[in-house]
Amino acid sequence: MSIQDALDGICRYFGGPYDEATRTYRGSPLSAAGVGVVRRAWATSDVHADYFLGQDAGARTGCQIIVFIPRHHEERIALGGAHSGMKQVTYEVQLLCYLRSRTAFAEDAQDDVYALRDALVEHMRLDRTLGGAVFQAGEHVAGGLDGIDFRYGQPETKAGLTKSYLEVTFAAIEFVTA
Repeated sequence: MSIQDALDGICRYFGGPYDEATRTYRGSPLSAAGVGVVRRAWATSDVHADYFLGQDAGARTGCQIIVFIPRHHEERIALGGAHSGMKQVTYEVQLLCYLRSRTAFAEDAQDDVYALRDALVEHMRLDRTLGGAVFQAGEHVAGGLDGIDFRYGQPETKAGLTKSYLEVTFAAIEFVTA
């Protein structure tokens, strides 16, 4: 499995089918939690409507997730001689969640960030393979990645729009014959 295959599978799990025209994953199973689109890279132009795609008209908070793999590690895990054996590939995966909220209070927008966090974790718990994208994700891995980590940004309000940020980091593991 290539890094592109793992990235595409993870994006599909959180974002739904890939739309070639927009280079986004649309129809997220997490649209009720505010996920509009998922991307596998940063967009050339940021379309505000994408944050609210698939939500009811007047939804107060929307999100765009960028799935980013900043590093990965490969190591032999079995003795197999020169021409056989297995390698474990560990991807560090970051779900970079950018939120836009039209709430009257930044505190309500922050509550929506926490609700999104809960929905993302619950979705991960449904299938440790993330829809078959990897062998397992979000589990403890020897070498430093312990489960699922969260980092929250401070909400910023300007002109009636609150922007916020959530980062979800976890290991995704794949085994390859090598």
